Amino acid sequence: MQTAAKPSAPPTREARFARRLLWLIPASLLGLALLTRLAVTSSFVSEWVAEFVAGVVADRTGTSVQLSGVSFGLTFAPCLDDLTLSRDVGPVQVRIVSSRACVERWASALGSGFRAVQVRLEAPAVEVVGGEPDAVPPPTAAKKKKAGGADEARPDLREVEVVFDDLRLRWESLPLPGRFGEGSFGPIDGAITVQVRGPQSAAMITLQDPSSGAAVNARANPTPTGWNLSAGLSGDLVPMFGSLLSSSLLDIQKMPVRGQAGLDYVSASRRLTVDLDLEEHDAAVEAEAVAKEAVTGFEARQRARAQIDLEARTLSVDEALVEVNGVPVVLSVAVQPGASSPAFSVKADLRTTPFARLLKSVPGGEALDIARRMSPTLAFALSASITGELKDPTTWEPQLEHQFQAIDPKTSFTGLEFLEGPFPYYPLTPDGRRAEARTVGPTTPSWVPYAKIPYVQRRAIIVSEDANFPFHRGVDLEEVRAALRDTIGDEDEPRGGSTITQQLVKNLFLSRDRTAQRKALELLLTFHLESWLSKDDIFALYANIIEWGPDVYGLSEASQHYFGRAPARLSPLEMAYLATLIPSPIPLHKHYEDGSVPKKHMRKVIALLERLNRLGQLSDDALAEARGGRIRFTRPRPKDE
Repeated sequence: MQTAAKPSAPPTREARFARRLLWLIPASLLGLALLTRLAVTSSFVSEWVAEFVAGVVADRTGTSVQLSGVSFGLTFAPCLDDLTLSRDVGPVQVRIVSSRACVERWASALGSGFRAVQVRLEAPAVEVVGGEPDAVPPPTAAKKKKAGGADEARPDLREVEVVFDDLRLRWESLPLPGRFGEGSFGPIDGAITVQVRGPQSAAMITLQDPSSGAAVNARANPTPTGWNLSAGLSGDLVPMFGSLLSSSLLDIQKMPVRGQAGLDYVSASRRLTVDLDLEEHDAAVEAEAVAKEAVTGFEARQRARAQIDLEARTLSVDEALVEVNGVPVVLSVAVQPGASSPAFSVKADLRTTPFARLLKSVPGGEALDIARRMSPTLAFALSASITGELKDPTTWEPQLEHQFQAIDPKTSFTGLEFLEGPFPYYPLTPDGRRAEARTVGPTTPSWVPYAKIPYVQRRAIIVSEDANFPFHRGVDLEEVRAALRDTIGDEDEPRGGSTITQQLVKNLFLSRDRTAQRKALELLLTFHLESWLSKDDIFALYANIIEWGPDVYGLSEASQHYFGRAPARLSPLEMAYLATLIPSPIPLHKHYEDGSVPKKHMRKVIALLERLNRLGQLSDDALAEARGGRIRFTRPRPKDE
C-alpha cells in the first residue's frame, strides 16, 4: 500500500530573502572588484599613480625618474613599466633601466604597512653614459620629528628588497681608450636589500653567477663620518666578470678568488680608504703577450691598503704585499699634485728570497737547467723604483738595486760553473733551438779569449750594441727610460734596449719569444750573470757564441767566413762591418751572397767608425783609410779547383 507524498510547504518570506542575499553578496563583491579594477586600471588613475610613485622615488633617492605607466596584477600588486632612474655622478650619468619593476609578496607588503617590500626587476641594465644629466627633482625636506624625550618609541624597521636576473652593466658610450671602452658586466643574478630604521640605514648586495656559483656579498651602511662598504668574494670570477676582464690586456681563462674588500669614506675630509685581502688559486691566463703557451696553476695573493684624499688629490699605498707563486713583493705607490701633472713614485722591494725558488716561480723557470744546478741557499734581493711626473716621461727617473748572498754554499753554487770550460751549446733558431750541440768555451779551437779580441773590435761591438755596457749592472736604466718614453709617445718602432748581458742570457738559456714570461726570466738571469761574472767574461762569452750568419757562430768563425783571416788581422773597416751584422745576421748575409755591401749599409759602417773616432778610440788616419776602403769578401774556392 503506497502512501501519497505530502506537498512541500512554500518557502517563507524570510527564506526567500536569505537566498537572494546569498546571491547578492558575492555578486556585489564581484561587481565592486570589477569596478575597482576598472577604476584602478584606467588611464587617469594609472597616470596619477605613475606620477605619484615617480615623485616619491625621486624625492627619496635624489634621482630623475621616468616610467611609462603602472599596471596591476590580479591581487593589485603594482608593476612600474619602462622604469628609468638617472643620476649624475661626477662627469657621467648612471642610468638604471628595467622593462618592469614589480612588487612581489604584495600581501606581506600590505600586512607590514609597506615596511618590507620586495621588488623584482625584469630585463635590468645599468648604463654609464656621458653628457648632461636629466633634471633631478630636489628632494623633499624631511619632516621634523615630534618633540619627545628618551621614552619616544623605537622607529619601525623598513626594508626594500630588489631582486633581479640577468643584470647587465654597460659603458660603451664613455670616451674610454681602446679595449676599455668595449667593456661590460654581466649577466648576473642578485638582490639589493635596503633597511631603514629611523636615521639608521644599511644596504646588502648579493651578486651571483648562475653558471659557476661565484658570488659577491657586500654590505654598505652609513657611519657617523661617512659610509662604509665591505664585500666578500668567492668562486671563479671569470664567468661573472669575463666581459669586464676582457677589457684588460690579459686573456684570463680562470680566476678562482676568495677574500675580502672594504671601502671607508669620510665625507668631511673627503678621504677614501680601500682595503684588499684577496687570494687567487689555480688561475689560468692565456695571452701571447704573457707566454707562448697558457699559464696554468697560477697562485697569487694581495694585501693592500690605499689612502685616497679627494680634496688634496693624493693617493698612497704603503707596503702592500703582492705574492706570486710563493714569492712576496712589497709595493708602495704615491701620487700627489705636481707642477704640470700629478707627481708619482712607485717602489717595489723583493725581499731576500732563494734565487732558485724565484726562478721557478716564473712559469717556465722550473724547466731551466741552471735552476737545478745552483745552491738552494743562494739568496737574492732587489729594489726597484721610478719617480716623475705622470704626463711627462722625460722626468721619469728609474732606480734599480740588486744583491746576491750565499748562505752555506754547497758543491753546486751559482749554477754557472759549466761556463768555465767547454760546454754544449744549442744555438737558437726561429722555432726554438738546434737539435745538434756545438762544443764551445775556453780551450776549444775557435774560442777567442777576451785579451785577444782586437780593441777596435770590442769597442765597435759595445758602441753598436750597448754603449753603457762597462757601467751598468745588466740593465741600462737610460735605455729603459728612453723605451718608456717612446712607448708612451706611440713611436712607430718600439725601442729594443736589451744590453749585451741580456742578449747573452737569451742565447744561453732562453728563447726568442717576445713575452712577459721570457722577459722576467731574462731579467733575473741577467742580474745573476752580472753578479758572478766579470764584464770581460760576459763580453767574451757573448762574442764567441752569437750568430753572425747561417751556421756561423762566434767571432773566430765570422772572421774566417767573411774575410778568411783571424780576428786580429782584420782592418777597422772589416771589424766595424762585423759589428753592424749582429742585429740581423741572416738577412744581412745577402751582402756576402751578392759579393758587395750596399751604399746604405756602408754609410752605417762609416758612421760607427766616426763615432769611435769622436770617442778617441780610433785615430784620424785609421778613419781616413777606412773611408777610402772597400769591403771585400773572401769566398771559398770551388772544390774542383
